[in-house]
Formats: sequence, structure tokens, C-alpha cells
Amino acid sequence: DTIHSKMMVIVNLFNKKLINDASFYKKAILVDENEKKKAKIKAKEIKSLSFTNLFDNKVNYVNDGNQLKVLVYDGKIKWYQRISQHMMDGSISYHDYLVNEAGEVFQLGLFNHRKNQLSKAIADNPELLKVIENQRMDNIDLLDILKRYNDSKN
Repeated sequence: DTIHSKMMVIVNLFNKKLINDASFYKKAILVDENEKKKAKIKAKEIKSLSFTNLFDNKVNYVNDGNQLKVLVYDGKIKWYQRISQHMMDGSISYHDYLVNEAGEVFQLGLFNHRKNQLSKAIADNPELLKVIENQRMDNIDLLDILKRYNDSKN
């Protein structure tokens, strides 16, 4: 089923447009037009969650078992961000990884440099491998390479 509803969220103390993922990554609280709680839905019961954030950008989350994860890019290679929350201070951390069509997972992080992991994920495209060598591989570069890889496979 598809539910169209308002959802209660927590925003950043200093920037009221920044939505805190802790608001819904484990459970979503739906509200009515008067901001009264209507229903709570556990994340494990949500297949996907999409909405337009307060910066007018569409964001997508998908089920990751008992919680939601961010679907940053959906193509031949998918880019996900697993969400975790620190128990003491409530801060949110994101753990990036890629998944190719064969289901292979490529963790991006401290011990798995983005360039190395991305090179493994797109090893069947030598032209893009050359492009990666000269990139910093920040989020913008990573997204650009994933889009170019997807376009080359269509």
C-alpha cells in the first residue's frame, strides 16, 4: 500500500530546514492536519519512504531490516547510506556503501578508500577507471561517476 501523509520530524536547532534522520529512521510518526499524532509505523514495516525535504529536494529511504537507510543513487550501481545513532549524545553517523547488479557490496569508509572501492565496482569500464585517478572523490565526484557508469550501460 501507499500512504500519503504528513510526518512529524525533528529539525536542526540552528537551521530549521535540516531534518534530523533520527525523526524517522526507526519509526515514522504520521500526523493529521492539526499536527495531532495519527499513527506510528515501525521502520521494519516500511518498504520505502520518499518525500521532498525543506530544501525542496526529493529524498529516498529504503528498508534495511529494522530501520531505514538512505538511497542516495539508484542505478546499475546503487549508493546507500546506512544510518546509526550514538546512544549517548544522539548524533547521527552515515556509513556509505555501493551495491552492484550482482549484489556485491563495496564499503566506503576509513579503511576502504572511495577510489579503490569505486574502481572495483566499475572495473568493467576502463574509460571511467582513468577518470577516477584524477578525482578527489567527494560526494559530487562519486555521484558523477555513478551516473556516467549507468549511462554507459544503457
